Amino acid sequence: MVDEQNSNLISSTLIATGAIVALGRANAADLPAAPAPPPVVAPYNWTGCYMGGYVGGATQSREVNAWEPKSTGGVVAAGTYYNPIGSARPVHAVDIGEFNYDLHPSVIGGGTLGCNWQGAFPLVVGIEGEAGYMKVSASIIDVYSNHAGTNDTVASTRIGDWSGAVTARVGYAWDRILVYVKGGVGFANISSSVIDACSTAPCSPGLLTATGGSNQPSWVGGVGLEYAFSHDWSVKGEFLNLGMYKKFEVCGPGGAAAAGSTFCGVHNIEGVRTYKLGVNYHFNSPIIARY
Repeated sequence: MVDEQNSNLISSTLIATGAIVALGRANAADLPAAPAPPPVVAPYNWTGCYMGGYVGGATQSREVNAWEPKSTGGVVAAGTYYNPIGSARPVHAVDIGEFNYDLHPSVIGGGTLGCNWQGAFPLVVGIEGEAGYMKVSASIIDVYSNHAGTNDTVASTRIGDWSGAVTARVGYAWDRILVYVKGGVGFANISSSVIDACSTAPCSPGLLTATGGSNQPSWVGGVGLEYAFSHDWSVKGEFLNLGMYKKFEVCGPGGAAAAGSTFCGVHNIEGVRTYKLGVNYHFNSPIIARY
């Protein structure tokens, strides 16, 4: 009798246990699946090529340093200044015949094309080319013409109307923020002139058209800060110094009373500083998230 009771108790316990397990499985099947883990966002990678544009401003590094044209010989004795020098040496002039003048700032704008490479480290290296509009220029009355009372000789300099550069970039990245330095070779047209187009009183009796210029490449160097505000787009601020330190002759024939002689002076240009804001589109940057 006791064995039969124990057997019934064990059977009842097993049946109850099975029912509980089955009910638990049914409830588990009704529960929603656990959500997938969020993607692991890797640091932004600057590898890839890009193109963009920029706007900004340009200013002279130093004022233009010039010397009054002198005769190279002929009707007017060699070494004779086109405008009489006398004792009228301008303020800050060191040499006889020297004078200086400032260039006006310029708005600049253009395009950029480049490529970056970033490995497993924050170091970013790349190459970049840019070209655009720039016109840093000025015209003044030749100070010696002014002192002579004729005010008929105009000295001018223009840097532009275009500029370009090919540079290497080396930077350090903090995720989407890139701080970089850049340096390379730059190109810009530089032209200067000393013109006297008046020979009737009260002008001086002579005429002069003396011109000169330089298209030689120069070094460039600067620093910048760039921020990638999305996967494909970034903005930047940049300072770039154009080291076009050029001294060249400004020469031309005399006319009217100065006919029969060539006059040559010197203009010394000491560089341009540019300040830019730009935006770049990165058209083959790598994927920055993984699962």
